[in-house]
Amino acid sequence: MGRSGGLIFTLAKRFLLSKSSDGFISFIAWVSMIGVALGVMSLTLVTSVINGFESELTQMITSMNGDVILYTRGEPIRDSAASIREIRRIIPETQSVSPSFVTEIMVSGKDAVSGAVLQGVDPESIGLVTKIPQRVTAGRLPVGDGEVALASALANKLGATLNSGVRLIVPFAAGENSQAKSLQVKVVGIVQMGMYEYDSKFLFMALPSVQKFLDQPERVTTFHIQLKPGAPSRTASDRLSESFGYPFKAKDWSQLNRNLFYAIQLEKAVIAIILTVIVVVAAFNVVSTLMMMIHDKGREIAILKAMGFLPSQSFLLFCILGLGIGALGTGVGVLGGLGLGWLLEKTHWIDLPADIYYIGFLPVIVRWPEIALIIAMALLISFLATLYPSLMISKRSPLEGLRYE
Repeated sequence: MGRSGGLIFTLAKRFLLSKSSDGFISFIAWVSMIGVALGVMSLTLVTSVINGFESELTQMITSMNGDVILYTRGEPIRDSAASIREIRRIIPETQSVSPSFVTEIMVSGKDAVSGAVLQGVDPESIGLVTKIPQRVTAGRLPVGDGEVALASALANKLGATLNSGVRLIVPFAAGENSQAKSLQVKVVGIVQMGMYEYDSKFLFMALPSVQKFLDQPERVTTFHIQLKPGAPSRTASDRLSESFGYPFKAKDWSQLNRNLFYAIQLEKAVIAIILTVIVVVAAFNVVSTLMMMIHDKGREIAILKAMGFLPSQSFLLFCILGLGIGALGTGVGVLGGLGLGWLLEKTHWIDLPADIYYIGFLPVIVRWPEIALIIAMALLISFLATLYPSLMISKRSPLEGLRYE
């Protein structure tokens, strides 16, 4: 069996590298291999980029909001301490909770006036739930009255810089005083979350300062919740919504951009199907290569059969030929895809418009189970492509093959 296997591999090598017929069949085999490689490389790279985009988006959302947020759609909450105790009772997996006051305002700077979202953060607990403190690129987060930190894109739009002044304007009724409010504040920090949706509209103040500005003493609108590692965030949000009831609403990180995550998953599936077609087309080239090889090597195969070469050995020979082309193309494609992914990850040489794609670069995350699935799929398609030619040559009579000149 060992000698038989060695003979088959030797014949496969000679057939693929043959110089007969001006090397045309070998050329077609290389074309087939390149086709498989291009399909596998595209599938590897695109899948890794979509994984990276999804992971980067998830990280940015949780960095800004925590794992779960609980907010009121009615009046601000008066007793935040009691609400925090209730959250911990309902969700024992709760690790940290940070209260905040979130409202929409207008903000005026040197260059422009813009709508924005003002978030009053608790300086003591915000770092336990979110990564906002770690995303401060200049200055610091505000801790006292008259201080504000701006998101980076919003600061650029307003023409605001560190230590410059901006004016906060609340044109609607707030608290017991129904008059419009405005407040001149100093920019003490610039925050860059890395997601344009956040960087273009958020500004941060200390929670007591926001409560004082809006005449809402001791009141909050939102709780940011950090769960223990491995705790199911969707289950936690459902339990909070059910327990607190209207006007409260809880959402986990996936629900905050649910349509976007659904679109990413749908796009990943559609692109995978389209790129798989490239591999299937390349597999048809493998079939063509083997059929031409049967015609070109028919006399040699007939002589081998007359000398005792078994039909099963003929079948195995052409299976190895087809799988060899597919395996070589798959290996080259995977290495090429991983190489391009590494280059993208290290250089970020492709820039994206952040206001359209949420982030400004193409992130890459390789998930090895998916790579293994791509390899298995490509090899399976290549194997299926070899079946018809291999069966054809195994059933051919030696006398029929000897008629070819």
